[in-house]
Amino acid sequence: MSDHLFVYFRVADDYATEALPRWHRWMETVAEATGIGGTLMRRPETRDGLQTWMECYADVPPAFDATLDGLWRQSGLDGCIRGDRRAERFIDLDIL
Repeated sequence: MSDHLFVYFRVADDYATEALPRWHRWMETVAEATGIGGTLMRRPETRDGLQTWMECYADVPPAFDATLDGLWRQSGLDGCIRGDRRAERFIDLDIL
């Protein structure tokens, strides 16, 4: 089984174009620090002027969450999102 980490958060619709290159740099920082590359997605709809974005990381070790949190605190990106970042861990199901 593999662990996957999904981190979602909201970005103001009118800030999204400016935020996107900052998130590309953020994802590069995570990959350089951890050796784990991620993907960035968003919901297609906007609600109340906010877009929901999601970082997806596959095959992450148990300590990845703490490392990611530490990198986030140093990133200076907290003011770029609305509300909290929420992380959820999922595992693959073995289907026999």
